[in-house]
Amino acid sequence: MKEILPQYKSSRWVNSSGETISRCLVYENVFVEVIVENPMRKQSAIGLVKVSIYRDNKFMPDTVVKQSKHIMTLQPLSTEKIIVSFKPPQESYYYYKIFIEGKEVYSQSKDSSRLYASRRECILILEKPSGYLKNPGLKVTGRLIDAVTGEGIEGARIGIYDMRTIRSDELLAYGVTLKDGSFSVNGLRALKIGSKLKVYAKFNGDDLYKPSISDYYVINLSRPST
Repeated sequence: MKEILPQYKSSRWVNSSGETISRCLVYENVFVEVIVENPMRKQSAIGLVKVSIYRDNKFMPDTVVKQSKHIMTLQPLSTEKIIVSFKPPQESYYYYKIFIEGKEVYSQSKDSSRLYASRRECILILEKPSGYLKNPGLKVTGRLIDAVTGEGIEGARIGIYDMRTIRSDELLAYGVTLKDGSFSVNGLRALKIGSKLKVYAKFNGDDLYKPSISDYYVINLSRPST
């Protein structure tokens, strides 16, 4: 007698609430929900179901980022649900393929329901400098916060730049944010007195947060205090 295998019925990306999704944040808990069925009335079905999750690499071959295997036994006229957890490790599109006993039964690679994982938005705030002092120099302070929660972002590298009109903007110094997202850079000095600095802060982003640039402030260097 021919072996009866589970049959693919449906699948989707879902969040922790069980809602269908097509977007999420990197490192967020998401799931592939797969439903298989046994349409037979008198016979049970048994077989190996594999779910493979891929990252879309655009111009390079796509990468398998997770595989999950499940031996499924289904009673006659029954359905079973498979849940595969996943945390997207970087900003990209993700899709999955489903195999039953090694045979591909569904591929999401060209489907508009693919999952897109994006980095979080953040806001970089630069406080208005009080002015330029010849000694000890210019001090700039600010804060980097999560755009949704408003919480400070710790350990982010912040660049302090002088905005230029013709040449590339000049990097003056770096600072690193504290636990509350605040940063402070002291002792910034101008190379040329008698001009102005257009100071702004820049965060280049990382694996969790997108880049962010602050507003700029104009600092008059013509008459520094002592």
